[in-house]
Amino acid sequence: MSLTIASVEAIALAAPFADLYDTVPDWLTTPASSHRVLPRLGQYTTLVRIRTVDGIEGIGECYGLPEPRVTATIVGTLLAPMLVGRDAGASEALWELMFGAQSGAGRTGGFYLEAISGVDLALWDLRGKAAGLPVHRLLGGPVRETVPVYASPIPFLPDVAESAERAHAFLDQGFRAMKLKLGRGEATDLAHASAVVDALAGRAALHVDLNCAYDVKTAIRLGQALDGLGVRWLEEPLATDDVAGLAEVRAAVRIPVVTGESEFSRYGYRDFLLARAVDVVMPNLARAGGITEARRIAALCDAFHVTVSPHGVGSAVGLAAALQFAAATPNVPIYEYNRLPNPLRDDLPLTKPSLVDGALAVPAGPGLGVALDESLIARYEVFRA
Repeated sequence: MSLTIASVEAIALAAPFADLYDTVPDWLTTPASSHRVLPRLGQYTTLVRIRTVDGIEGIGECYGLPEPRVTATIVGTLLAPMLVGRDAGASEALWELMFGAQSGAGRTGGFYLEAISGVDLALWDLRGKAAGLPVHRLLGGPVRETVPVYASPIPFLPDVAESAERAHAFLDQGFRAMKLKLGRGEATDLAHASAVVDALAGRAALHVDLNCAYDVKTAIRLGQALDGLGVRWLEEPLATDDVAGLAEVRAAVRIPVVTGESEFSRYGYRDFLLARAVDVVMPNLARAGGITEARRIAALCDAFHVTVSPHGVGSAVGLAAALQFAAATPNVPIYEYNRLPNPLRDDLPLTKPSLVDGALAVPAGPGLGVALDESLIARYEVFRA
């Protein structure tokens, strides 16, 4: 069997919220404080298909926000020419080839690394299919066969009663942990957090995400107040690049401090680890270099006794990849299971994951273990490269 790459294709998908709602609610277009300037108008992703000369196909995903046609263009025009004719089984070598091609130009993050991520996930999917094994077996797993998850998010709802109602709904669906979006001012944040804590009544853990809304002093003050409510997770209280500030926050609060969904490689995470600024990091496999780089990030974090919880925004492909990665990585205790309306995550796969006892089963099929509805790909396609 030859694993020589014959073709690399990128498909940008868009599912506008306007197609899902007669009137799109504000909490959906502005699910976090960071979206006030650039509202989210839909769900987006870039699929990557890699085929070998023998017809084996792997599928991956590039992070699609805010515009999937950008990563599709990079895959189709920059990465594909590097890959065609090479051995798809040599994923480590191909990752270094792609990364090295732009490292001298300083393009080691952003859309370029998101494009590499989609290619890398497709290569792992292809290798698993060629071997007839799920990716977690290629990675040395499983260390777990189900992955605990938390529901994300309880968004910016207008009043505390609605936040409490959303928490009750997640409880009824079987979640044992959930995330509340904050970042609207201390008084508003504490009012919503208190309402959710009361609604949960100790039946589920509460995580909060401040989405970079505050300065150091405010974050410390709010973090200490949230600790008094029993909150167990303080995510992104500061600007994503404020490493020293985050170290101050971590030293001053007892709640585990979480960041990293906007980082792109082990080099960025290294700075947070050396500064002792973080308890949990959140790489998104569709933007942080795919499974190849996520393994390096996890190993680096483990050396600092820091856990990894993959960021959960994306399509069904990214979800399957995160579950495969978590199944083979000891220091991944929980995964963010995003529950905002998203047909690219929920409708695209032919088999939907089920939540049992607060956890998702790891796909057992070869590769990433996800098969997609081709008619829906055609429906949501906006660009192909």
